[in-house]
Amino acid sequence: MVNEQKSTSSVNAAEGLLNQLKGQAEQAHKSNDVFMMGVYSELIKVATPVVTRAVARYHREERARLNALHGELRKQARAEREKVRGQKPSNREG
Repeated sequence: MVNEQKSTSSVNAAEGLLNQLKGQAEQAHKSNDVFMMGVYSELIKVATPVVTRAVARYHREERARLNALHGELRKQARAEREKVRGQKPSNREG
């Protein structure tokens, strides 16, 4: 659970970094600072796909973890059903 919170905060930090760059680019635009606008533009161009891939990877790993948990639960339920079936007396006379 702690690792999940750490990962979530890391995802938020990465997205925050990208949003911060975008905000600084907006400020450079409002200040008519052509040089810094160009720098921020290049940084955003590089950072966006990196952050997007990292966030997508996090979500894929989280889905895989939840799918594995679901699989374990299904396996336990299946084992319990088999156990109950084995304990039931047969009503057949034969």
